[in-house]
Amino acid sequence: MASLASIILAAIHIHQIVAQPGSLDCFDLENEGNDRSILENEAFKLTTFLDSLNPDEVDSFTMQCYKNTVELITTDQGQQIHSNGLFLWFLPATLTDSGNYSCFLRNKTYCVMDVFRIQVLQISHGQCFHESSLELPQEESPGSIQIYCHAIDYFQPFSVLQWFKDCNPITIDNKKYFDHDQKLSISDATSEDSGMYTCKLKYEHRGKGYNVTRTTELKMRTTTIKTIQPKMRNPKNNTIEARLGSALNITCETLVGFGEVKIILLTWKMNNTYIPEDGFRIKQGDQIDRKEARHAIVNLKNLTISKIIQEDFQTTFECFAYSPRGNCYGFFKIVPQSPDWTLHVIIIIVSLTFVILGCILMHLIFKVDMVLWYREKFESHKPINDGMTFDAYVIYPRTGSLGNYNTSNFALHILPKTLEETYGYKLYIPGRDECPGQAEVEVIEENIRKSKRLIIILAQNPSADGQGPSGFEHEIGLFEALIRNEMKVILIELGKGGHLNDFPESIRHLIQKNGTLKWKPESSYSRFWKQVRYEMPVRSKSGTSTVHDSKIKVELGDTKILDKEQS
Repeated sequence: MASLASIILAAIHIHQIVAQPGSLDCFDLENEGNDRSILENEAFKLTTFLDSLNPDEVDSFTMQCYKNTVELITTDQGQQIHSNGLFLWFLPATLTDSGNYSCFLRNKTYCVMDVFRIQVLQISHGQCFHESSLELPQEESPGSIQIYCHAIDYFQPFSVLQWFKDCNPITIDNKKYFDHDQKLSISDATSEDSGMYTCKLKYEHRGKGYNVTRTTELKMRTTTIKTIQPKMRNPKNNTIEARLGSALNITCETLVGFGEVKIILLTWKMNNTYIPEDGFRIKQGDQIDRKEARHAIVNLKNLTISKIIQEDFQTTFECFAYSPRGNCYGFFKIVPQSPDWTLHVIIIIVSLTFVILGCILMHLIFKVDMVLWYREKFESHKPINDGMTFDAYVIYPRTGSLGNYNTSNFALHILPKTLEETYGYKLYIPGRDECPGQAEVEVIEENIRKSKRLIIILAQNPSADGQGPSGFEHEIGLFEALIRNEMKVILIELGKGGHLNDFPESIRHLIQKNGTLKWKPESSYSRFWKQVRYEMPVRSKSGTSTVHDSKIKVELGDTKILDKEQS
């Protein structure tokens, strides 16, 4: 059985976890490089969130910090680790202070969090610094230099600023070493002054003193002075292409030596005539020095031509370098630039791309109208002898309604009135064209196979038996369309949609493959009939016949058949 003390400790632990501001409702800064190294037994001041706030906003926020997500950092300034404002204090740091620290900054409407990794470093015996806590190294050339004691402004008040070289105290003699305003000055520094420089101060807090040190590595450059005969890098006695009226800027670049050497003179001339530095159209700039790798010194001087004229193509531009070790020069000439066809090619390609995209867009928008116009304009006068009797076989449910338009009304009146009477197509519509006394199955199968298209009318709220009496027609028609792939299916959707999942799988397959033509009686439907005609087969003018002619022929044939049966 758990002891009372363990239960109380567990309750305190749970309370601390619950009381901690949750990271789910705080914005995580996710700062990289938040690992901080602290020297053991030294004062350390961790700065938090200063980059995230304006100075006048600090007082409106409160900060809470936790060690390893559960241990709340106190605000009691008498404690060894405490938070004060936007700072986290370690007075002094101990090895047990290493760990992860999470800080939350809140007001009534805002919360931000940051996580820091603190590592306390132990200094080896006889050392005054640790290799993992050095400031950025300082590289200097021989001469008088200054070394700064970095990042100590946060420690106020402090006193007893002491300097060390390689952990040995430095005597401020005001001859070689000078101590002034948190920096160490060294006169006539040479390579022998290279080493590790440490500044040490005492920070006072509530009557106690704490050490603070900063260590910087000083690296002295070794400079070799070597003067050589100048070598012209640019211009390279070449030609430069340019357009008439354009601007040109050329740099004279000359290698003159190594170290702290300088060239006597660098100047531009044109046809051996000096170019002024204050010229209007052609002028030369100021001479400048550039240091490169291995202490190489390069002298530079620009020549600027604001507008190229015709006579510049017959001019030689020269750069002269004069040095105690010798002279050199280089020249260039300007030639007319060859025609650049790149821009013209790009313009042509872009134009063709827009034309092609425009044609594709026009095709997608006006494809139906163009096809119908072509059929009407170039329609053949010869009869089409393909063995087919009907242009389309119409399948429709005998039940269902769409407002005042039921499916039978659409199939028996609206559809034939437009396709047959207006455009001369020949349809077979069950319920209108079948002959009395014929076997229904054979008639359906025969007439579907004699039709070039299969029109299926999809009504709203189809019945469970495959849309009633037209179920067998669906089976025969879909067998021809899906299995034999011998005829094209035109799906006409009545209603507002949203009911297509109620159809059999074969119908849904056709809907996904071909789409549907939507009939909306309340809106203009000229576009609808164009789409239907686009899906219908091509007909010849000589083959055009009216519905009444078809009905008369069918009725006469039926009368003869009935007469033979009665006799």
